This record gives sequence, C-alpha cells and structure tokens, in this order.
Amino acid sequence: MALLRRACTGRCRWALVLVVLAAAAACATTGDRGAPRTLEVPSGYGTIQAAVDAARPGDLVLVAPGVYRESVLVVTPDLTIRGVDRNTVLLDGRGGLGTGIRVVDTGGVAVENLTVRNYSQTGLTWIDAAGFRASHVTAYDNGRRGVEVFDSVDGLVEQVWTSGSGEAGLHLSQCDPCRIVVDGVTAVDNGTGILLVNAGRELQVVRSTVRSNRSGVVLHSTSFSLCSPQQGATIAGNRIGPNARRDLPVGDVGIVADNSGIAVLGGRDDEVVSNLVTGEPGFGIVVAPYPELDATAPLPDDADVDEPCRTRAFIPSSGRIAVTTWPATGNRITGNVVTGSGVADLAIGGVAEPGVGGVADPGVGGVAEEVSRSGNCASDNVAAVTRPADLQSLAPCDDTPTVTDWSRDAYVVPDLDRRERRRLLRVDEDVEPVRGAVPPPQPQLPGGPDRPATPATVPPEPVDTSTLAPPT
Repeated sequence: MALLRRACTGRCRWALVLVVLAAAAACATTGDRGAPRTLEVPSGYGTIQAAVDAARPGDLVLVAPGVYRESVLVVTPDLTIRGVDRNTVLLDGRGGLGTGIRVVDTGGVAVENLTVRNYSQTGLTWIDAAGFRASHVTAYDNGRRGVEVFDSVDGLVEQVWTSGSGEAGLHLSQCDPCRIVVDGVTAVDNGTGILLVNAGRELQVVRSTVRSNRSGVVLHSTSFSLCSPQQGATIAGNRIGPNARRDLPVGDVGIVADNSGIAVLGGRDDEVVSNLVTGEPGFGIVVAPYPELDATAPLPDDADVDEPCRTRAFIPSSGRIAVTTWPATGNRITGNVVTGSGVADLAIGGVAEPGVGGVADPGVGGVAEEVSRSGNCASDNVAAVTRPADLQSLAPCDDTPTVTDWSRDAYVVPDLDRRERRRLLRVDEDVEPVRGAVPPPQPQLPGGPDRPATPATVPPEPVDTSTLAPPT
C-alpha cells in the first residue's frame, strides 16, 4: 500500500480511496457477520418472511407451532429455517399462493422440521442454488410438485414426506454433476413419486419408499431442460411399489413408465441396484429409449455430453423437431428383487424403426438389433418375467452372454402421436382421488429445535451403496 501511495497522485489517489472503501465494505458484509442469531417467529417477527428479510448469513429462523399463510422468498445465503415441531408448524398456501418456500440464486440454505401444504405450484423449491438441504420436511397437497430442486448442486434431501402432487412428489432437474443425495424420502399419492430430468452424475436416490403413485421413480432425458441427457445416477436400496394409481396425471414419459416402478427413459450409464420392487401393474424395472415429440433441440454431441453442465454451450434448434429419440445406453440393473409385475419384472426396450410396424425385427436396423447394441445389462436380479426373454442371459453385466436371441418377447416402445398419448395416459375419472389426506405424524429432526444452525455449505457425503441390500 505504501508503494501505491507514493506512485499515485491526483485522480489516482481518489481511485485508491474507492478501492480501500470497497474492500472495507466487503469485509463488513462477509468476514464480520458476528455470531449466528436466532430469529423467532412469531414472538420476535410476525411472519417467516419478516424474519428471513432481517436475517444475516448463518442465522437460524426458528418458527413456533401455528399456521402461516404466506409464501416465503429466500435470497440470503447460509440461512437455516427450522420449525419447532414438524407436524404442527404449517405453511399453508390455501390453494391460492404459488410456492411455500422459494430459495432463489443463493446457496447454503437449509429448511428443516416443518410442513408445507396447499400451494398451487410447489411446496418447497431451490432454484440455482449451490448448497442446499431439505431435512425432516412434510410436503402434501401441493398442486404440481412437493419438493423441487432446479439447476442446483451440492445438496441433501433427507427424511422428507411428499404426497398429493399432480406432477411429482420430488422433482430434480438440470444438474450434471449434481453432487446430490436423496435419502429416506417417502413419496406417495403423486403423479410420479420421484422424477429426475436431465439430472445425474454424483446423484443418489437411496433408502426411500415410493408407492401408490401413478409412476414410481422415473429418470429421463428431454430437450425442454438443459444438461441433457440424463446420465450417471444411482437408484439403490429403495422400496418401490405398487404404483398403480389411475386417478392421477402422468406426462408423456407415461407411455413407458405408467404404473411402473423404476423407469430409465433415454438415460445413460445409470445404476439401478439392490431395490425391492413389488406389485407393479406395468414394468417392475424398465430401460428404454424416449421418443420426444416436438423437441426444442437436437441430441447433444458426444463431446458435449462429457462436459459438466455449466461449461457446455447450448445451441437450441431454430424450430421444433418432430421426434427426437433419446437412446438409453450403458445402464446397469443388478441385485434387485422384482416380483408381481403385470407386464414384466425386468425389461430393456427399443423403438420401432420405419417399416418395422411395431413388431420386433431381429435383423439389422430392427428393434432387437438396436437393443442388443445398447450396452444395457442386467445381472443377479430376482425376476420371473423379462422382456426380452432370458434377459439376464442375453445381457449379463460382467459376464459372457449364454443366449443370443433378442427377438423373443422383445419390448417395443409404442409409436404414438400426441393425441394417442393423451388418450392412453388420461386420468381415470371413475376412480375417486385420495388427495387431501393428512399424512401420519412424521419423525422430528434429531437433536431438537434448539440444536445449532448448520448451513448447507458442505456437499453431502455419498452413500456407500455396496452396503445396501434390497429391503425385506
């Protein structure tokens, strides 16, 4: 600084003063936050939003039991928002407010030990967050999604109950690599229980229960979200099914995933391991290409796929593409127990090439040939019915195939236009919905409400999935 002072005269001295003032301001806002505070609602602040607005990074917003009819926006980093009692701290949208708690463009925010219900869009959402945590949260009867994580990384979703959402109980999209762990989630009575869209690599869904939805766990690629394709996720040690609802909606992915347990649609290099899947009217576990109608962008180049999402260049198409078929390649299905499926316990499918007419063709260019070259594999699974037949002998993961006929009982993804898809996937209006049911009391956050605030500033530790066995 002494050398700078000697060298500067006139306007340079004013510039130096501005630099020093800016540095002092930065220190005041980042390095001198003071000890974390506890901001109590409603005794100290009348609303959750008022407490959030007054909070500094590192503070705890502690919410007493009661019904809070508000929509909370969080833009301050490293906050912890915690309910005193998970089952009686209720954020209620009354069907008119859009989102219960919305964390936007900021990191380190944790939401714990409370309930969000009756919001028209989403109960709880993180958008463009680097570091997040949802722990011991109940989200029910929210219009589209219970918990949503969009364009966010380095997060943990643990011990969350989500039910009664039309699109998905838990929706994760647009991250690669994600560095996200989903652990101990219960997703029931939703359109899709857990939906992963263009989300993968360092993403785990483990030790969760997904039942009584229209579809269970769905992983899929699409042009309507960045970071395509979906790839490299792990689905392990979960209890899935039955997912047999017909009174709840399902999107286009339902042409394969409807009433099925785990569906990888247009995903690549995913691992589905050590899950228990029971009683699905459709497929237990299915891997298949996803034919997307009216896509907004072509398939990404292989070189782009290997790049992290945030460093890729995205070039949208100048117009809609009639059909973009997302291939499903390199997926591993191992060590699962799958029983009682209506169509097949395990399936690896393909799409019909022009001229095939929906019937498997073992020749070059046919469905059987396509599936045999996909690199998908299945080993060590308990499964009675597979498509194609003898799937685990056709495509063992780390062994030599002992049979070669891919055409027997091959599965062909239906070639349907938009109208046919809507008709196939319509809601059964003759079935009375079960939405509106209050979830049973859920476990509280360990350590009690007065435990020190812990911002979500450190990525979660990955779970060692080799230690997980199928639930019994």
